Amino acid sequence: MNLPQKSYNLQQLREQLITRLDESNDSTETAKKIADNLFSLDLTVYSKNFSFDSLIYNSFAQSQLDENIAMHPEQLQIINKITEHDAIIISAPTSFGKTFSVFEYIAKFKPQNIVLIVPTLALVDEYMKKIIKKYRVTFEKYKVHTQLDLEGEYDFNSNNIFILTHDRVLQDEVYKIIAVIDLLVIDEVYKLETDPTNDRVLVLNMAYYFLSQKAKKYILLAPFIQSIEEIEKLEKQPYFYRTDYSPVVNKLEEIELVNARDRYSQCNRLVEKIEDSGKTLIYFPTVSGIYRYIKDFIAEKPVLTDFDDEVKAFIDWAKEEIHEEWSVVKALERGYAVHNGQIPLGIRLFQLNLYENNESFNKLLCTSTLLEGVNTSAKNIIITCPSRQSERENNFTAFDFFNLVGRTGRLNQHYIGNAYYIKAPEDPIFLKSDAIKSVKFEISDSSKDIDIQKGNTEGHEDYLEFLSSLEISHEDYIKNIGSHFRFETIKTLYRNYNKHRLELVSELKKLSQDNTIGRFLLIKILYAICEDREDNFHPALINSLINRNRLTIHKIVDDIVKASNTANVDFVISSVIKLKTSYIEHQFYAKLQIVQYFMKLGKMNQAYLEVLNDRILGAIEHLYFSSSKQKKMLLDIGIYERDVDDIIKIIGDDFDDIFEMKKRLIEHSRSLNIGYISRYIIKNL
Repeated sequence: MNLPQKSYNLQQLREQLITRLDESNDSTETAKKIADNLFSLDLTVYSKNFSFDSLIYNSFAQSQLDENIAMHPEQLQIINKITEHDAIIISAPTSFGKTFSVFEYIAKFKPQNIVLIVPTLALVDEYMKKIIKKYRVTFEKYKVHTQLDLEGEYDFNSNNIFILTHDRVLQDEVYKIIAVIDLLVIDEVYKLETDPTNDRVLVLNMAYYFLSQKAKKYILLAPFIQSIEEIEKLEKQPYFYRTDYSPVVNKLEEIELVNARDRYSQCNRLVEKIEDSGKTLIYFPTVSGIYRYIKDFIAEKPVLTDFDDEVKAFIDWAKEEIHEEWSVVKALERGYAVHNGQIPLGIRLFQLNLYENNESFNKLLCTSTLLEGVNTSAKNIIITCPSRQSERENNFTAFDFFNLVGRTGRLNQHYIGNAYYIKAPEDPIFLKSDAIKSVKFEISDSSKDIDIQKGNTEGHEDYLEFLSSLEISHEDYIKNIGSHFRFETIKTLYRNYNKHRLELVSELKKLSQDNTIGRFLLIKILYAICEDREDNFHPALINSLINRNRLTIHKIVDDIVKASNTANVDFVISSVIKLKTSYIEHQFYAKLQIVQYFMKLGKMNQAYLEVLNDRILGAIEHLYFSSSKQKKMLLDIGIYERDVDDIIKIIGDDFDDIFEMKKRLIEHSRSLNIGYISRYIIKNL
């Protein structure tokens, strides 16, 4: 190669060759001409069999997981390091193929009991796609579990894969059920970094703490990490492996604005400009930002008419089940898919598949779900705004920014990924050098919450005073309050409980004496205790959403709009879905259990406790299938919750792993009377 006389690192040299491939009229012929150079820079994915050295290398580097893939040298290096070390942290760019390397290790060495921990249900689905569908032959000897049954027994002498979110690991201490771990994998571990305001960070750290003690070998995966501070304090003192190897190039262009109010109009112009260049992700920091963009710009575009039957069927179902005014429907009708954590899982999966496989849907509006490991192909990403204005300061860092940028480009699809940053005058400048950060996991940091969880309570006087005021021991706290919330959250909850205790008792008394009285006021009081604020809107939604008759979202929205006389239908739809898909089950229910514990400590009348149980907690448990592992497993693959009971009636509830569930769903698919999205999920298993 004829290069200018200056200093280059290996990745810069790789990027020059990748750019040359991208700019050539015939990338295959160009790759043949420069095959030796490609091979010398470890770009074996492009040199293929075009040189003698590359031919020999690829014959030895063929993947055991997928015979059509030859592992690149850095992937082989990672597999060797995993083999050599009982604990390893792997930091590599988004496009590197970290997850594939881990699955290749599993295919090659076949560890018996595997635990895969991910931060979101979206990543549970990503892993299940790889295991159940794409590489089924490799993994069919394993039983695959996404839920753990507290009463169940697991055979650890056979082959098991547990795919769990960190919340589930700590729920009722289910980590104790997993008796043997031959391989533990935790993805997106930069989320282990200390954040005193975030309850979920504590949960993830404690999941890592408990599971790593049991694991014979563990792997932690992350992008852009320079080093792990105080790594010697972690279990088994993991080996740290970092590489900047990437088989794609990410280019960044800033689009300067004079006024932040021009942000969305500039985004709309850019979308139209790059319309024909390939798949495009359009990132928004908030869900409300997506819906505002749809309302102001996308809804003004003409409705498309040449949809295939699947898209038509989905739109008809969504209009009936969710609402005809839902922004997601309006976007789909105009060729845009939408992906965020507040959309029911099955609907997210449908749209992600639509974006990936249907050329009529080349644009995907998304939020930070992309920061949490959802892998999809994109030639372009438009970053409309870097931060949530209402959140705490500096919550969107260069690390987050370049994690997004790294979502562009795709091996064997897009040599170059283009990122466009729509930058207002007040928006920060992000430097790649700032994205490579050092991380200190909270488990090894000076953290009051970790000390409490480990039992190191000496010196934390406020915690000891809290125990004294409740007249409980530390063991009582850990058993009944646990690891789901930080101590500051628990203190606030207890303060709010005492603040509203008299009105809570009064309302419970009324309901215990007359079961015909509605529960709205009770929910309003409980919401004020849980969230430290009072309003009528959210309690009214919760009241409808825990109706045991499983009302459709459409009916709930129409009832609320009519009762409140609001014109902002889209806001109501968004609020209903947010409460339904995440808040009620994971936040409200968990906090209510702690409130119930406070009530028991205060020796509250048993009749009042029964009202809380029957009218609120019991309804949530029934509607969100808290006591049924099998029903939860159906939800995990994207089955719509209103169809779950009907499916269980047909396929039974005596299966205990994903493969058996899939087999039954396919066998009985024709006899299932279910909605479109559930039928779509089953069809695409």
